[in-house]
Amino acid sequence: DEAAAPPKGMDTRVAWVLMRAMTLMGVRAEKADKFYSAFTADQASSAALTRFLDDTESPVCYLIPTGDAVVANSTDVPTPAQMRKKLIVVHRVNPETAITKDNVKDSCILLEMTKNIMDLLNMYCQSIYLSTLTNPSNQTGWSDLVAKDLMDKYHVFLASLHVTVGLMKGHTWLPHPPRDALPTSGGIGATGGGNKHHVLEGAVITWTKQIRHVLKQDPEILLKEGHNPEPSAELKFWRSKAANLNSIHSQLGMDALKKVLKFLETNKSTYTAPFSKLQKEVEEAREEANDNVRFLGTLTKAIDKLTNESAEFETLESTFEPVFHSILLIWRYSKFYNTPTRLAVLIREICNTVIAQALRYVNGPDIFTMISSEETSECYAKLDATLKVCSTLKDVYLVFREVAANQGSEGWKMQNDALFVRLDAFRERCRDALDFARTVIQYTKLERVEIGGTRGKVLSDSIVEILEEFKVGVEEFKSVTYDIMDVGEHQFEHDFFKFRMTVKDLDRRMASLLGSAFDDLDTVNMRIKLFDIFEGLLERPIIQAELEKKHKTLLSTVEQDLTAVETVFVENRQMVDSFSDESPIYHNMPPCAGSIYWARSARHRINEPMAKLQFYNLALRETPEEFREVKKQHATLDALLANYEQHRYSEWESSSVEVAREKLKMRLLRRQEKTGLLKVNFDPALVRLLREVRFFLIFDIELPEAALEMFARVGTYRGWTNQLNHIVSMYNAVLTELLPVEEPLLEDRIAKMDQALSPGLTELKWKNEDEIPNFIEGTMKVVSDVSGVVDIMKNNLRSVSGTLSQWCKEPIVARQRGAKPMALDEFDLKHKERVGMRMMTQSEGGKEIHKFVKDSSEALKVSKVASNWKAYVDFVSNIVIEGFVSSIAVSLQTLCEILDPLIIAKHEMLPLFDVKVELDGREIKFDPPFSAPSNSGSPSLRGAIDGWLKDFFATVTCMQRLDTPTGDYLNEIREHFQMQCLLALVSELIDNTELKCMEYRQTFMQQSYLWTESIDKTFERFLNEDAEDLVQGFEEEGMTFRAIMDRIKVDIGRPIPTLNDFDKKILNFKSLKEELSNMKTPVDIHWLRIHAQPVKLALVSFARQWEEKYVQYIKDYTEARINALVTFIDQQFIGLGPPSPVDEPENEKLLYSTMTNIRDVKLATNAVKRMFVPIRELCQLLKKHHITHEGLVELEHSPTKWDEVIRMAFDVKEQILPLQSEEVLKIRNKIDVFAEELQGFTHEFREQCPFDSKNALSGDFDASYNTMNEYYNKTLAIRQRANEFNDLELLFDMQMSSYRELKECQE
Repeated sequence: DEAAAPPKGMDTRVAWVLMRAMTLMGVRAEKADKFYSAFTADQASSAALTRFLDDTESPVCYLIPTGDAVVANSTDVPTPAQMRKKLIVVHRVNPETAITKDNVKDSCILLEMTKNIMDLLNMYCQSIYLSTLTNPSNQTGWSDLVAKDLMDKYHVFLASLHVTVGLMKGHTWLPHPPRDALPTSGGIGATGGGNKHHVLEGAVITWTKQIRHVLKQDPEILLKEGHNPEPSAELKFWRSKAANLNSIHSQLGMDALKKVLKFLETNKSTYTAPFSKLQKEVEEAREEANDNVRFLGTLTKAIDKLTNESAEFETLESTFEPVFHSILLIWRYSKFYNTPTRLAVLIREICNTVIAQALRYVNGPDIFTMISSEETSECYAKLDATLKVCSTLKDVYLVFREVAANQGSEGWKMQNDALFVRLDAFRERCRDALDFARTVIQYTKLERVEIGGTRGKVLSDSIVEILEEFKVGVEEFKSVTYDIMDVGEHQFEHDFFKFRMTVKDLDRRMASLLGSAFDDLDTVNMRIKLFDIFEGLLERPIIQAELEKKHKTLLSTVEQDLTAVETVFVENRQMVDSFSDESPIYHNMPPCAGSIYWARSARHRINEPMAKLQFYNLALRETPEEFREVKKQHATLDALLANYEQHRYSEWESSSVEVAREKLKMRLLRRQEKTGLLKVNFDPALVRLLREVRFFLIFDIELPEAALEMFARVGTYRGWTNQLNHIVSMYNAVLTELLPVEEPLLEDRIAKMDQALSPGLTELKWKNEDEIPNFIEGTMKVVSDVSGVVDIMKNNLRSVSGTLSQWCKEPIVARQRGAKPMALDEFDLKHKERVGMRMMTQSEGGKEIHKFVKDSSEALKVSKVASNWKAYVDFVSNIVIEGFVSSIAVSLQTLCEILDPLIIAKHEMLPLFDVKVELDGREIKFDPPFSAPSNSGSPSLRGAIDGWLKDFFATVTCMQRLDTPTGDYLNEIREHFQMQCLLALVSELIDNTELKCMEYRQTFMQQSYLWTESIDKTFERFLNEDAEDLVQGFEEEGMTFRAIMDRIKVDIGRPIPTLNDFDKKILNFKSLKEELSNMKTPVDIHWLRIHAQPVKLALVSFARQWEEKYVQYIKDYTEARINALVTFIDQQFIGLGPPSPVDEPENEKLLYSTMTNIRDVKLATNAVKRMFVPIRELCQLLKKHHITHEGLVELEHSPTKWDEVIRMAFDVKEQILPLQSEEVLKIRNKIDVFAEELQGFTHEFREQCPFDSKNALSGDFDASYNTMNEYYNKTLAIRQRANEFNDLELLFDMQMSSYRELKECQE
């Protein structure tokens, strides 16, 4: 089937097994792909099946169906849950044979396994296999011995299988003897007639063992084995035992067993009597088991409630009484379940249930988790509840034990220790856990502890350190790997003991720290507060012992404090009574109330520590004698202070109440004599009484009726005084706030106010309660009207000033802090925007000022032509002028701050403008310039600032004058002295900046020669100044160095200045170039940022050109000298080499060439050597300035090569000496012939030259000049030939001819 084909790449063995499994599971072909995919996706299953197929020691592999897929397992036996359904077992046929794709079909067997497989096996073995084996036809060829042995073993197997199946169902099945051994059987089998008796006795023995095993079963076995069964196990045990015994009883009543027993009894077997006795025991045990099941069944509901895992543990104790009541009834009415042994097992199991429920409620991990989550209080509550429930269980048992004893029976005579040994151990464990949680709670309180005193910081840090160590100890205890609530974990005692030792050590340190902190504190309250801080830890024995030591000291301190309070009271009582400024009472309190509060504060000071002392005294084991003395002293002082309070109050009552009532007869108002201002005439005695009453009511002091009556009207008095104070304040404000220019405008209104206030000054008193409200109402209206007019005038005037001050808040020229420099035109554009906004703002403000003045005029209802009003308008106009001046001054001052270099430096302000410095032709100019021609239209710095100043003053024109219909205040403002000063300051600041910029420009102008002078002409002048040859002071054989170099045709160049001069020039220009390159740009000069980069780059370029001129000349000069020298040496080296004249004696040209080379070498031997040094100096100069040049390598080898040339010249000279001698003779002959010719020419010269005056007399001057020219040329030709002969003489080392006659002719 194509659909059922396994995926490509799957192991053939795995595919075969899966195909068989699909067949057994009935998987349809269309679901095969899904089956394969699911198995392949489960890596664990794939690995398990592969492991079984590959590992020869793996006997089986279980395939467990899961829907349309299977899970493979080759290591573990399937769980009972998995066994409930059919599963497939893949079994290896031969353990030693490897399973391959070729033998997989023969090496594996697939079996189906179901949950009733043992029943099926038992049925198959008892019917099919037994019938097959006992069939004589199948025994053909067997010997009797083999047949007997095989059938015996098979019957043993059947018996074991029968018993096993019964045990799996919870029953004891008695195995039947072989069929042929039964008394009714007539067949002949493996067991012959002689062995029947033996076989049947063996069956009885087996039954006896099985029955006795059942009879020996006891519910206490689990407890003895160390398990902790619960009551449900007791019920289950008796149900199981009853069912088992009932099954045995029914089997013993079967006919087959009776026949066996009867057969044995007939044959007088010794096993029949014991087995009959055993049957009676079964009957007795069966009766007991069934009875116990019947009675214990009444406990089922109660036990279910007790063991319910979802039950609330706190309510668990409500189930104890019903459980024990049922047990009591069972104990009383049960026939068998009424022995201490049975009851002890059940009660111990109930204890196990309570412990199990407690562990579900709170266990070790829960305790540690709650402590880690800072829920220790909840943990403590749970542990406490657990301990309470466990104790309740034991208490309920004791109650019912007493009831059982009182019912007349023998009672529950069982030792409590044996019953509650595990419960008591668990309770003790709960107490330990409670101690642990309590300790954590107590120490956790130290997290927020702060101790005062001089050593408070150190002690607080010590507490923190102790707390950290405690936390470490807690964490160490929490790191245990077991459940600390498990009473079976005996390691707990060791670990908890270690924790307690750690805490005990910390307690000692804490006690020592408590003592140190106590000694460091010097006041009672602080020491008591210290005890409050350690309140939780004071229960700990070690710390409590330290408390006992310090308690006496604290008592002594309290005693001293009581004495101090008494001393302070006695010493200050007189000052307090007299209400002295130095008295220790609050100044915001009245005298009597203050003194009473002072006394009560003293009482509070002494009473507070006494309450704490009594509390801590209860924590001590015995009351010290000192405490009784302190208590007595406290009672005496407290009574003294209480009496003082009563005395002060009585004194106040008798002296203040009636006096205050008399003060109500005073007038409402009074006028001050010096100032003429009014004042509310409410006497201080009244105020003092009302204040005293207010505090007395706060102190809960009973007051007289008169005082309470006056205090009842305190609201009325307060309202009247407040209203009168308001009226008086308005009246006084009108009189004090009016300016001289304003008073004439309000004279009539002020007179009206005086008239309205007159009754309060002359007639009305505080006791006239009916008339006072009308007076206040009338005067309030009159004074308010006048005050309102004054307020309008003042508010309008303030509004005018406010409008003017708004103009002064921000200058027109403004820069944000840290603003970057910008171009002039850009800044000017923003400035125009600000000016436009200011003009609009001040235009609106001017209209508002006119409106304010108009409002004042309407409020006063005065004529505009009145002199008083005109004077007032002039006054306001002066304010407006000053406002404009201040507004413009703000802008001018801001501009000065922007331009002032001192302020710029102080506040590290950035410049205002960007200005460029450029090289324009032969001049260095600023862009933009400071000034520009008036008709040029070009922007300039001064022009821009002048425009700003005009804008400042132009804002004045936005407002019309107040005193005339037209015009403005511009003239007054321009003539203002402050304006003139600020304008002069702005001009001065601009001049200073311009001067500094010119100085900066001059730093560039100092190098003006760089671009104004010609480099070539200047350099030529430099070359001609102090020029000299490379080698100075050298002369040999009458020839100078230059003559020698000319003779040998070596170009030594023109004379130049010294290398030091060149070096100075190059360094000068290099330094200038670096100086210019390193020059800072841009440069901030006051309020300008000067960008000199263009001129800087231009000057650097010029300096580089000048430097390169000198460097390039030296480089070319050096390379030319090296090249000339090296070329000369190379020419001589080649010329002195082969071919030699000796080899070609007839080659006269070769001889002359060689002699010329020898002559040149001889002539230049020392001159060339002298030339190496200056050339090296030239190279050093170039190296110094990092200039690379050619010929350096050749120069390094030239001295050696020159020495070689000299050696070659001497060698060649010796070789050609014979040829030289021959040539000398030839040359001498030629010279002699030339000498004779020279003598003839000399004679001719003297004869023919116009030395006489014949031509002169005849006047033929041209003929004379022609003759002179002719012989001059002839003389030059003869001179040339003479030089050639001299060269030959020099060439061949001959004596030089002087040719004196020729010299005379030339002269």
